[in-house]
Amino acid sequence: MAVKKNVEIIIKVETGTTSTGKASYSSRSFGYINPSLSEDDILDIGQKIAGLQKYNLGSVNRQDTAEIAAE
Repeated sequence: MAVKKNVEIIIKVETGTTSTGKASYSSRSFGYINPSLSEDDILDIGQKIAGLQKYNLGSVNRQDTAEIAAE
């Protein structure tokens, strides 16, 4: 049985370019998010947080962590 323990929002922001001209990214993680939030809610929150960042938004990701135990 799996029990959700934590949800994180991970925001990737474009911080510059590599020597080959491709975009380089850094991640920002925000933990202890309500596990009952929908993906649309997570996206909305991520976009609002990204609006406070100096860099352009690359992507918003949700990472669920669960504890798995035998009954």
